[in-house]
Amino acid sequence: MNTNEQAMQSDIYTLFPDRVILPRKQINFVVGTKMENDQKLYLIELDPTFETRVGELLEALDSRTGRQYLFMVTDIDFAYAHREEHADMLDTLRRRPDKDMDEVTFSMLCKNLAICLFKGEIENKNTVDHGYRPNKYTTTAQKAGDEIERLLVTNWRAGTPLGCLRMGMASRKDMIIHFSTTQLVGQRFLVVGQTGKGKSTAVRHLLKGHMNTMNSNLEKRKVGFLVDDFKMEYPFDIQNQHGEIVPGLVTSLGQLAKQKLVVLTCTPHLYQKQKVYLRDILKLEIPLASLPLSVFCDISNLSEPQKNVVRLVDDSHRTSSESFFKDILAVDEYGMPDTLVWGKKYGKTFYSKEGKKKAISGNDIDAESDIETGLRDRLEYVRRATQRLLKMPFMTEKTSWQCFSKLKEYLSEGCVVIVDKSHLTDYQREMLSILLFTHLFQYNQDKANNQIATESSMLPVIFAIEEAQYLLSKERVADPDSIFAKIAFTGRSYQIGLLAVTQRPQAIQKDLLGQFDGFLVLPLEHANDFHHLAEACPSLSGYRNDLASAPIGGGVLAYGTPKRVVSLQIPNYTKDQ
Repeated sequence: MNTNEQAMQSDIYTLFPDRVILPRKQINFVVGTKMENDQKLYLIELDPTFETRVGELLEALDSRTGRQYLFMVTDIDFAYAHREEHADMLDTLRRRPDKDMDEVTFSMLCKNLAICLFKGEIENKNTVDHGYRPNKYTTTAQKAGDEIERLLVTNWRAGTPLGCLRMGMASRKDMIIHFSTTQLVGQRFLVVGQTGKGKSTAVRHLLKGHMNTMNSNLEKRKVGFLVDDFKMEYPFDIQNQHGEIVPGLVTSLGQLAKQKLVVLTCTPHLYQKQKVYLRDILKLEIPLASLPLSVFCDISNLSEPQKNVVRLVDDSHRTSSESFFKDILAVDEYGMPDTLVWGKKYGKTFYSKEGKKKAISGNDIDAESDIETGLRDRLEYVRRATQRLLKMPFMTEKTSWQCFSKLKEYLSEGCVVIVDKSHLTDYQREMLSILLFTHLFQYNQDKANNQIATESSMLPVIFAIEEAQYLLSKERVADPDSIFAKIAFTGRSYQIGLLAVTQRPQAIQKDLLGQFDGFLVLPLEHANDFHHLAEACPSLSGYRNDLASAPIGGGVLAYGTPKRVVSLQIPNYTKDQ
């Protein structure tokens, strides 16, 4: 090339600017949707250089509409299926690692797909749902910042601190999630998780927060809390299964425990040293005479013919529970069961043929043969059932029930009453729950049925029951007269709330599980357990993988109408919290 040609080419180059290759842009596109357990999930194709994990938030912008959306990553999958041409490419890499390859194409094939749950539209620093949804391809996502994450705790600012926001394995300790226990009056709330994952810790935080709330001048409504305690782990320090000492409410609350914490127990002598740290220790004594005959039939394991005898007497309205049990336990001059009183007191229904003849002729009923034989046998079984009931450590033949009067007084002041079940058998624990719940339910029901009663005249109370799968099973709630069915299905009408704690949600009656108003779900042991929960609360279905990777104390809280769902980390319970 001569000098003239070089000069001409140089002049031509000056007419064009230097080519600038812009840096590659990291973009994640919304590329589709899929249905899973009746819930729509969004598919976001991730840039090869972008990394995220289950539980994290993505902030998305739709360039077509200008709307912002919020997603939570529920799972991560491969963007492209493995095909034959991809296998050939990998074989080439194995045989000729020194050979150059198309890096761009290879990195594209390595893309991941984020499967995401739609959390709402971002508007004015809040999450809302106006019914709009992201458009395909024009919506791009990026990792959400702190300000966006903070939107998740906006609706969880009232009540007691329960934990902090959790993003996958990471906790945001400055973003506190609160939960109000007073709103559980008339509600059903389930705390569920496998052993050692934080159920007791969660309950401790709720109880402590409840007492602080009841002690506050800002809360005028007083709500009582009646709590099952199988191991007496809530009021006093206890060693957990990891060998750590967990402080009790007495240790962490100090002076407040002296005002708001009560222990109800059959063995008050065991806790005399701790009495100075509590509001009171009540001796649990339930008078046999306080037991309605219908409840006695339900708990005494009688056969139908035996129950019919009790129902016959109850329906006649000719006697009280006190007189009935007195007659059942009556003995003659030889100390043997006295059955004659039944014929004399309750009439011809209980007479034998000989007895009926005597009654017609005006003669006295004075021999056992005057009483129908089958009745005598049935009464003997009823008598034995009554004696078994009286042998329980919390039952008494006394007719005065000062314990119940004090219990109502403390609950009306917003106290937390711990029911000590640590020295009872499983059967005795169940019987105690039935009796306590029956009397409190009947008390509120009577108040509600009083024409001059108001809602404030009832006793707002929350029942916290452990091992709820036994008390709320299909068999237990099948009978509409069961106290657990009444509390579960009609408790809201009588200012009664239910906080159920269990590790086996699938054992709870299915229809009842679907009527729970809220859930605190910790990691579960069986996949089928989560399936049952997701059927009861579809809003939880996208959190399965999030729970599976959650640390101890990590869980998901769902509450409200419609359900608000948030991942949280419950801190260890310590003295200073």
